[in-house]
Amino acid sequence: MASQTKSGPALYTGAASTAAPVPAGSAPAGTRLWFVDHLRLVLVCGVVVAHVASLYAGGWYQYHDPIQADVLTTIGLGIPSIIADSFGLGFFFLIAGYFTPGSYDRKGGASFLRDRLVRLGIPLLLYDLLVDPLVVYVARGRHGSYWSFYGSYLLQVRTIGPVVAWFITTLLLFTLLYAAWRALTRKRSHAAQREASLPGTRAILGFIVALGLVSFVVRLWWPLGWWWTPPWWLHLLSLPGGFLPQFLSLYVLGCIAYRRNWFAELTPKMGRDWSLMALLATLVAVPFVIGGVAAGQLNYFVGGFHWQALGEAMWEAFVVVGVCLGSLVLFRQRWNRQGRLVKSLAASSYTVYLIHPLVAVSVASAFSTVALYPLLKFGIAVLIVLPLSFLVGLVIRKLPLASRML
Repeated sequence: MASQTKSGPALYTGAASTAAPVPAGSAPAGTRLWFVDHLRLVLVCGVVVAHVASLYAGGWYQYHDPIQADVLTTIGLGIPSIIADSFGLGFFFLIAGYFTPGSYDRKGGASFLRDRLVRLGIPLLLYDLLVDPLVVYVARGRHGSYWSFYGSYLLQVRTIGPVVAWFITTLLLFTLLYAAWRALTRKRSHAAQREASLPGTRAILGFIVALGLVSFVVRLWWPLGWWWTPPWWLHLLSLPGGFLPQFLSLYVLGCIAYRRNWFAELTPKMGRDWSLMALLATLVAVPFVIGGVAAGQLNYFVGGFHWQALGEAMWEAFVVVGVCLGSLVLFRQRWNRQGRLVKSLAASSYTVYLIHPLVAVSVASAFSTVALYPLLKFGIAVLIVLPLSFLVGLVIRKLPLASRML
Protein backbone atom coordinates (compact mmCIF):
# COMPACT_ATOMS: atom_id res chain seq x y z
CA MET A 1 0.00 0.00 0.00
CA ALA A 2 1.22 3.47 -0.79
CA SER A 3 1.81 6.15 1.76
CA GLN A 4 1.77 9.92 1.78
CA THR A 5 5.07 11.62 2.44
CA LYS A 6 5.47 15.25 3.33
CA SER A 7 8.53 16.80 1.75
CA GLY A 8 8.62 20.08 3.61
CA PRO A 9 6.60 22.82 5.31
CA ALA A 10 7.18 25.57 2.78
CA LEU A 11 4.45 26.74 0.46
CA TYR A 12 6.32 25.80 -2.68
CA THR A 13 8.16 22.53 -2.10
CA GLY A 14 8.31 19.14 -3.69
CA ALA A 15 7.08 19.71 -7.23
CA ALA A 16 8.60 23.14 -7.38
CA SER A 17 11.24 23.49 -10.00
CA THR A 18 11.66 19.78 -10.62
CA ALA A 19 10.22 19.38 -14.00
CA ALA A 20 11.83 17.75 -17.01
CA PRO A 21 11.75 18.65 -20.68
CA VAL A 22 9.81 16.45 -23.05
CA PRO A 23 11.77 14.17 -25.38
CA ALA A 24 11.67 15.70 -28.84
CA GLY A 25 8.86 14.66 -31.15
CA SER A 26 7.55 15.51 -34.58
CA ALA A 27 4.93 18.09 -35.35
CA PRO A 28 1.65 17.33 -37.08
CA ALA A 29 1.73 16.60 -40.78
CA GLY A 30 5.52 16.45 -40.81
CA THR A 31 5.95 20.15 -40.06
CA ARG A 32 8.51 20.90 -37.39
CA LEU A 33 7.28 23.40 -34.82
CA TRP A 34 10.55 25.15 -34.09
CA PHE A 35 8.91 27.51 -31.62
CA VAL A 36 7.98 24.54 -29.42
CA ASP A 37 11.66 23.51 -29.36
CA HIS A 38 12.50 27.05 -28.27
CA LEU A 39 9.84 26.94 -25.57
CA ARG A 40 11.20 23.63 -24.31
CA LEU A 41 14.70 25.09 -24.22
CA VAL A 42 13.58 28.14 -22.23
CA LEU A 43 11.61 25.97 -19.82
CA VAL A 44 14.52 23.65 -19.08
CA CYS A 45 16.78 26.66 -18.50
CA GLY A 46 14.17 27.82 -16.00
CA VAL A 47 14.34 24.44 -14.26
CA VAL A 48 18.11 24.73 -13.90
CA VAL A 49 17.87 28.30 -12.57
CA ALA A 50 15.18 27.28 -10.08
CA HIS A 51 17.28 24.43 -8.76
CA VAL A 52 20.36 26.59 -8.38
CA ALA A 53 18.21 29.11 -6.52
CA SER A 54 17.02 26.33 -4.20
CA LEU A 55 20.63 25.48 -3.37
CA TYR A 56 21.18 28.95 -1.91
CA ALA A 57 17.67 29.61 -0.60
CA GLY A 58 18.02 27.05 2.17
CA GLY A 59 19.28 23.86 0.64
CA TRP A 60 18.36 21.34 -2.04
CA TYR A 61 19.34 17.72 -2.47
CA GLN A 62 20.78 17.71 1.08
CA TYR A 63 23.23 20.48 0.16
CA HIS A 64 23.42 23.41 2.58
CA ASP A 65 25.70 26.32 1.83
CA PRO A 66 27.78 27.49 4.80
CA ILE A 67 26.52 31.06 4.33
CA GLN A 68 22.90 31.12 5.43
CA ALA A 69 20.40 33.11 3.38
CA ASP A 70 18.62 35.99 5.06
CA VAL A 71 14.89 36.67 4.70
CA LEU A 72 15.29 38.93 1.65
CA THR A 73 17.48 36.38 -0.10
CA THR A 74 15.10 33.53 0.70
CA ILE A 75 12.16 35.45 -0.76
CA GLY A 76 14.09 36.48 -3.86
CA LEU A 77 15.42 32.99 -4.52
CA GLY A 78 11.97 31.53 -3.95
CA ILE A 79 10.57 33.34 -7.00
CA PRO A 80 11.92 30.80 -9.55
CA SER A 81 10.21 28.00 -7.64
CA ILE A 82 6.93 29.92 -7.56
CA ILE A 83 7.16 30.42 -11.33
CA ALA A 84 7.87 26.71 -11.83
CA ASP A 85 4.87 25.75 -9.71
CA SER A 86 2.40 28.16 -11.24
CA PHE A 87 2.95 27.37 -14.91
CA GLY A 88 6.35 25.89 -15.77
CA LEU A 89 5.58 22.31 -14.80
CA GLY A 90 2.14 22.24 -16.39
CA PHE A 91 3.58 23.68 -19.59
CA PHE A 92 5.89 20.67 -19.90
CA PHE A 93 2.93 18.28 -19.69
CA LEU A 94 0.97 20.30 -22.24
CA ILE A 95 3.86 19.95 -24.71
CA ALA A 96 4.25 16.26 -23.88
CA GLY A 97 0.57 15.64 -24.54
CA TYR A 98 0.75 17.51 -27.83
CA PHE A 99 3.37 15.16 -29.25
CA THR A 100 1.84 11.93 -27.94
CA PRO A 101 -0.99 11.21 -30.46
CA GLY A 102 1.19 11.73 -33.53
CA SER A 103 3.85 9.40 -32.17
CA TYR A 104 1.26 6.70 -31.48
CA ASP A 105 -0.27 7.15 -34.95
CA ARG A 106 3.08 6.72 -36.69
CA LYS A 107 4.44 3.82 -34.65
CA GLY A 108 1.42 1.84 -33.57
CA GLY A 109 0.71 0.63 -30.06
CA ALA A 110 3.54 -1.88 -29.55
CA SER A 111 6.30 0.27 -31.05
CA PHE A 112 5.00 3.35 -29.24
CA LEU A 113 5.14 1.62 -25.86
CA ARG A 114 8.56 0.15 -26.57
CA ASP A 115 9.89 3.59 -27.54
CA ARG A 116 8.43 5.24 -24.45
CA LEU A 117 9.88 2.59 -22.17
CA VAL A 118 13.30 3.13 -23.76
CA ARG A 119 13.15 6.93 -23.60
CA LEU A 120 11.48 7.22 -20.20
CA GLY A 121 11.89 3.93 -18.35
CA ILE A 122 15.61 3.36 -18.92
CA PRO A 123 16.65 6.98 -18.09
CA LEU A 124 14.47 6.73 -14.99
CA LEU A 125 16.33 3.64 -13.78
CA LEU A 126 19.74 5.05 -14.71
CA TYR A 127 19.02 8.28 -12.87
CA ASP A 128 17.84 6.52 -9.76
CA LEU A 129 20.70 4.01 -9.63
CA LEU A 130 23.62 6.10 -10.94
CA VAL A 131 23.03 9.85 -10.97
CA ASP A 132 20.95 10.25 -7.81
CA PRO A 133 23.42 8.56 -5.41
CA LEU A 134 26.32 10.50 -6.88
CA VAL A 135 24.49 13.80 -6.37
CA VAL A 136 23.71 12.89 -2.77
CA TYR A 137 27.34 11.90 -2.17
CA VAL A 138 28.61 15.24 -3.48
CA ALA A 139 25.92 17.22 -1.63
CA ARG A 140 26.89 15.60 1.66
CA GLY A 141 30.51 16.60 1.26
CA ARG A 142 32.08 13.49 -0.27
CA HIS A 143 32.99 11.95 3.09
CA GLY A 144 34.61 8.54 2.86
CA SER A 145 34.77 6.14 -0.05
CA TYR A 146 32.07 6.55 -2.68
CA TRP A 147 31.62 2.80 -3.08
CA SER A 148 31.16 2.39 0.64
CA PHE A 149 28.59 5.17 0.54
CA TYR A 150 26.89 3.65 -2.50
CA GLY A 151 26.45 0.29 -0.79
CA SER A 152 24.71 1.86 2.20
CA TYR A 153 22.75 4.16 -0.11
CA LEU A 154 21.15 1.22 -1.91
CA LEU A 155 20.05 -0.32 1.39
CA GLN A 156 18.83 2.73 3.22
CA VAL A 157 15.30 4.12 3.21
CA ARG A 158 15.09 7.28 1.14
CA THR A 159 14.71 10.38 3.25
CA ILE A 160 15.21 13.18 0.77
CA GLY A 161 11.95 12.61 -1.09
CA PRO A 162 11.40 12.77 -4.86
CA VAL A 163 13.64 15.34 -6.51
CA VAL A 164 13.87 14.88 -10.26
CA ALA A 165 12.65 11.41 -11.23
CA TRP A 166 9.04 12.24 -10.41
CA PHE A 167 8.46 14.01 -13.73
CA ILE A 168 9.59 11.02 -15.78
CA THR A 169 7.46 8.73 -13.60
CA THR A 170 4.38 10.90 -14.02
CA LEU A 171 4.88 11.30 -17.77
CA LEU A 172 5.38 7.55 -18.17
CA LEU A 173 2.17 6.93 -16.23
CA PHE A 174 0.22 9.37 -18.43
CA THR A 175 1.72 7.75 -21.53
CA LEU A 176 0.64 4.28 -20.41
CA LEU A 177 -2.86 5.57 -19.69
CA TYR A 178 -3.02 7.12 -23.17
CA ALA A 179 -1.87 3.88 -24.79
CA ALA A 180 -4.51 1.94 -22.84
CA TRP A 181 -7.18 4.40 -23.94
CA ARG A 182 -6.13 4.07 -27.58
CA ALA A 183 -6.23 0.28 -27.29
CA LEU A 184 -9.74 0.38 -25.82
CA THR A 185 -10.96 2.78 -28.52
CA ARG A 186 -9.03 1.33 -31.46
CA LYS A 187 -12.22 0.98 -33.54
CA ARG A 188 -12.76 4.73 -33.41
CA SER A 189 -11.16 7.07 -35.90
CA HIS A 190 -8.39 9.18 -34.36
CA ALA A 191 -7.63 11.19 -37.49
CA ALA A 192 -6.63 14.81 -37.00
CA GLN A 193 -9.55 17.21 -36.96
CA ARG A 194 -8.01 20.22 -38.69
CA GLU A 195 -11.41 21.83 -39.22
CA ALA A 196 -12.22 21.96 -35.51
CA SER A 197 -12.62 25.47 -34.13
CA LEU A 198 -10.54 27.02 -31.38
CA PRO A 199 -12.01 27.01 -27.86
CA GLY A 200 -14.00 30.14 -27.07
CA THR A 201 -13.83 32.36 -24.02
CA ARG A 202 -16.53 30.40 -22.19
CA ALA A 203 -14.79 27.10 -22.79
CA ILE A 204 -11.40 28.42 -21.59
CA LEU A 205 -12.93 30.10 -18.56
CA GLY A 206 -14.85 26.93 -17.76
CA PHE A 207 -11.63 24.91 -17.91
CA ILE A 208 -9.90 27.38 -15.58
CA VAL A 209 -12.70 27.31 -13.01
CA ALA A 210 -12.98 23.50 -13.15
CA LEU A 211 -9.22 23.09 -12.77
CA GLY A 212 -9.14 25.48 -9.82
CA LEU A 213 -12.02 23.75 -8.03
CA VAL A 214 -10.70 20.23 -8.60
CA SER A 215 -7.22 21.29 -7.41
CA PHE A 216 -8.76 22.80 -4.28
CA VAL A 217 -10.69 19.61 -3.52
CA VAL A 218 -7.64 17.38 -4.11
CA ARG A 219 -5.56 19.56 -1.79
CA LEU A 220 -7.95 18.90 1.06
CA TRP A 221 -6.08 15.58 1.29
CA TRP A 222 -2.90 16.22 -0.73
CA PRO A 223 -1.67 19.77 -0.01
CA LEU A 224 1.20 21.33 -1.90
CA GLY A 225 4.42 19.70 -0.77
CA TRP A 226 2.83 16.30 -0.18
CA TRP A 227 3.74 13.32 -2.34
CA TRP A 228 2.20 9.94 -3.03
CA THR A 229 5.20 7.75 -2.27
CA PRO A 230 5.66 3.96 -2.15
CA PRO A 231 6.94 2.53 1.14
CA TRP A 232 10.15 1.00 -0.23
CA TRP A 233 13.45 2.79 -0.76
CA LEU A 234 13.02 3.32 -4.52
CA HIS A 235 11.13 6.55 -5.06
CA LEU A 236 10.54 5.86 -8.76
CA LEU A 237 6.77 5.86 -8.23
CA SER A 238 6.50 9.15 -6.35
CA LEU A 239 3.75 11.44 -7.61
CA PRO A 240 3.06 15.11 -6.74
CA GLY A 241 -0.44 14.80 -5.31
CA GLY A 242 -1.44 18.46 -5.08
CA PHE A 243 -0.46 19.18 -8.68
CA LEU A 244 -1.88 16.08 -10.37
CA PRO A 245 -5.11 17.80 -11.55
CA GLN A 246 -3.11 20.47 -13.37
CA PHE A 247 -0.59 18.07 -14.87
CA LEU A 248 -3.14 15.49 -16.03
CA SER A 249 -5.60 18.02 -17.43
CA LEU A 250 -2.90 19.84 -19.40
CA TYR A 251 -1.53 16.56 -20.75
CA VAL A 252 -5.02 15.64 -21.98
CA LEU A 253 -5.47 19.14 -23.34
CA GLY A 254 -2.21 18.77 -25.25
CA CYS A 255 -3.50 15.57 -26.88
CA ILE A 256 -6.68 17.39 -27.92
CA ALA A 257 -4.67 20.38 -29.16
CA TYR A 258 -2.71 18.11 -31.50
CA ARG A 259 -5.84 16.68 -33.07
CA ARG A 260 -7.28 20.16 -33.59
CA ASN A 261 -4.01 21.88 -34.50
CA TRP A 262 -4.45 24.50 -31.80
CA PHE A 263 -0.77 25.32 -31.40
CA ALA A 264 -0.68 26.58 -34.98
CA GLU A 265 -4.15 28.15 -34.95
CA LEU A 266 -4.09 30.17 -31.71
CA THR A 267 -4.74 33.81 -32.55
CA PRO A 268 -2.62 36.74 -31.33
CA LYS A 269 -5.72 38.15 -29.64
CA MET A 270 -6.16 34.99 -27.58
CA GLY A 271 -2.52 35.05 -26.52
CA ARG A 272 -2.69 38.73 -25.58
CA ASP A 273 -6.04 38.58 -23.76
CA TRP A 274 -5.29 35.54 -21.64
CA SER A 275 -1.80 36.77 -20.80
CA LEU A 276 -3.41 39.93 -19.46
CA MET A 277 -5.84 37.78 -17.47
CA ALA A 278 -2.92 35.95 -15.89
CA LEU A 279 -1.26 39.27 -15.04
CA LEU A 280 -4.49 40.64 -13.58
CA ALA A 281 -4.95 37.49 -11.46
CA THR A 282 -1.42 37.91 -10.14
CA LEU A 283 -1.94 41.57 -9.27
CA VAL A 284 -5.10 40.66 -7.39
CA ALA A 285 -3.39 37.78 -5.56
CA VAL A 286 -0.30 39.68 -4.35
CA PRO A 287 -2.03 41.71 -1.58
CA PHE A 288 -3.69 38.57 -0.20
CA VAL A 289 -0.38 36.70 -0.11
CA ILE A 290 1.32 39.61 1.64
CA GLY A 291 -1.53 39.73 4.14
CA GLY A 292 -1.25 35.98 4.70
CA VAL A 293 2.47 36.27 5.37
CA ALA A 294 1.94 39.16 7.77
CA ALA A 295 -0.74 37.19 9.63
CA GLY A 296 1.36 34.03 9.79
CA GLN A 297 -1.16 32.16 7.64
CA LEU A 298 1.07 31.22 4.72
CA ASN A 299 0.34 27.51 5.20
CA TYR A 300 -3.35 28.20 4.59
CA PHE A 301 -2.49 28.64 0.91
CA VAL A 302 -1.00 25.13 0.74
CA GLY A 303 -4.28 23.26 1.13
CA GLY A 304 -7.09 22.39 3.46
CA PHE A 305 -10.54 23.92 3.79
CA HIS A 306 -9.41 27.56 3.66
CA TRP A 307 -10.42 30.35 1.32
CA GLN A 308 -6.72 31.04 0.80
CA ALA A 309 -6.24 27.52 -0.59
CA LEU A 310 -9.16 28.04 -2.98
CA GLY A 311 -7.69 31.38 -4.07
CA GLU A 312 -4.28 29.78 -4.62
CA ALA A 313 -5.77 27.02 -6.76
CA MET A 314 -7.80 29.47 -8.86
CA TRP A 315 -4.80 31.76 -9.31
CA GLU A 316 -2.65 28.87 -10.51
CA ALA A 317 -5.32 27.89 -13.05
CA PHE A 318 -5.55 31.42 -14.47
CA VAL A 319 -1.78 31.79 -14.62
CA VAL A 320 -0.97 28.44 -16.25
CA VAL A 321 -3.62 28.91 -18.94
CA GLY A 322 -2.70 32.54 -19.59
CA VAL A 323 1.04 31.96 -19.74
CA CYS A 324 0.71 28.85 -21.93
CA LEU A 325 -1.54 30.58 -24.46
CA GLY A 326 0.49 33.79 -24.47
CA SER A 327 3.84 32.02 -24.77
CA LEU A 328 2.70 29.72 -27.57
CA VAL A 329 1.54 32.68 -29.63
CA LEU A 330 4.58 34.82 -28.82
CA PHE A 331 7.14 32.13 -29.66
CA ARG A 332 5.26 31.07 -32.80
CA GLN A 333 5.25 34.63 -34.10
CA ARG A 334 8.80 35.62 -33.20
CA TRP A 335 10.93 32.49 -32.68
CA ASN A 336 9.81 29.93 -35.23
CA ARG A 337 13.18 29.63 -36.96
CA GLN A 338 16.14 27.69 -35.74
CA GLY A 339 19.89 27.87 -36.30
CA ARG A 340 22.40 25.09 -35.72
CA LEU A 341 23.36 26.20 -32.22
CA VAL A 342 19.82 26.49 -30.89
CA LYS A 343 18.86 23.24 -32.61
CA SER A 344 21.70 21.44 -30.86
CA LEU A 345 20.86 23.00 -27.49
CA ALA A 346 17.16 22.13 -27.83
CA ALA A 347 18.01 18.52 -28.73
CA SER A 348 20.03 18.26 -25.50
CA SER A 349 17.33 19.66 -23.21
CA TYR A 350 16.17 16.24 -21.98
CA THR A 351 19.75 15.21 -21.22
CA VAL A 352 20.37 18.50 -19.42
CA TYR A 353 17.38 17.83 -17.22
CA LEU A 354 18.76 14.47 -16.19
CA ILE A 355 22.32 15.57 -15.43
CA HIS A 356 21.93 19.17 -14.22
CA PRO A 357 21.47 18.25 -10.53
CA LEU A 358 24.95 16.73 -10.48
CA VAL A 359 26.42 19.76 -12.26
CA ALA A 360 24.62 22.24 -9.99
CA VAL A 361 25.51 20.50 -6.73
CA SER A 362 29.13 20.02 -7.84
CA VAL A 363 29.52 23.70 -8.70
CA ALA A 364 27.90 24.80 -5.44
CA SER A 365 30.10 22.41 -3.46
CA ALA A 366 33.25 23.66 -5.21
CA PHE A 367 32.42 27.26 -4.25
CA SER A 368 31.06 26.47 -0.79
CA THR A 369 34.08 27.99 0.96
CA VAL A 370 33.84 31.25 -1.00
CA ALA A 371 32.41 33.93 1.31
CA LEU A 372 29.95 35.80 -0.89
CA TYR A 373 26.42 37.05 -0.37
CA PRO A 374 24.04 34.18 -1.35
CA LEU A 375 22.33 36.21 -4.10
CA LEU A 376 25.71 36.96 -5.66
CA LYS A 377 26.79 33.32 -5.39
CA PHE A 378 23.52 32.32 -7.01
CA GLY A 379 24.13 34.64 -9.97
CA ILE A 380 27.67 33.39 -10.48
CA ALA A 381 26.57 29.75 -10.13
CA VAL A 382 23.85 30.17 -12.77
CA LEU A 383 26.38 31.60 -15.24
CA ILE A 384 28.52 28.49 -14.70
CA VAL A 385 25.91 25.75 -14.31
CA LEU A 386 23.77 26.58 -17.35
CA PRO A 387 26.46 26.42 -20.06
CA LEU A 388 28.28 23.58 -18.29
CA SER A 389 25.10 21.49 -18.14
CA PHE A 390 24.51 21.89 -21.87
CA LEU A 391 28.15 21.15 -22.64
CA VAL A 392 28.01 17.93 -20.62
CA GLY A 393 24.67 17.12 -22.23
CA LEU A 394 26.12 17.50 -25.72
CA VAL A 395 29.00 15.16 -24.83
CA ILE A 396 26.72 12.53 -23.31
CA ARG A 397 24.45 12.47 -26.36
CA LYS A 398 27.43 11.49 -28.50
CA LEU A 399 27.98 8.30 -26.48
CA PRO A 400 26.90 4.98 -28.04
CA LEU A 401 23.15 4.30 -27.59
CA ALA A 402 22.67 7.60 -25.73
CA SER A 403 20.87 9.28 -28.62
CA ARG A 404 18.43 6.34 -28.70
CA MET A 405 17.36 7.08 -25.12
CA LEU A 406 17.91 10.85 -24.94
